Amino acid sequence: MVKKKNLEWPDCSEPELRDRLAGMAGESFGPDTLVFLEGEMGAGKSTLARLVIESLCPGAVSHGSPTFPLVQTYRTPSGMPVYHIDLYRLRDPAELEDSGILEQFEERGCLVLVEWGSLFDQDLRIYRETPERIGKRSLQIRIDSNGGDRRTYRISG
Repeated sequence: MVKKKNLEWPDCSEPELRDRLAGMAGESFGPDTLVFLEGEMGAGKSTLARLVIESLCPGAVSHGSPTFPLVQTYRTPSGMPVYHIDLYRLRDPAELEDSGILEQFEERGCLVLVEWGSLFDQDLRIYRETPERIGKRSLQIRIDSNGGDRRTYRISG
């Protein structure tokens, strides 16, 4: 398992974010990792997910946020599945359960990038707080806009 991280990248532009993510992609965004992306609407959750996907899956074209399909799947050159999940459109825990999305959370050997997980904080608590119980690790990335195209990224987990 990878050591726990607590990082803060203040006042970061997209090119700076791309460089920083490239430096930690293999270590932090590996198999059996759940990444919870949090921030206000328009904070840059989908942009961060796109940069991670492009870093891990050369040649992949990220289709942006999967708000309507809920899940988009990519594959790294080694074949590892990368799931980009957006829970914004779901309104209650029954929809989350019925969607089948939790199967990706529990699948072994994959990376799961989750937008709007806080909408289902109680339902996803085991994945966020005690992921080792299912053989996973969890990262939380909080994104706050600093105005314009600059953001502050707080990474923990």
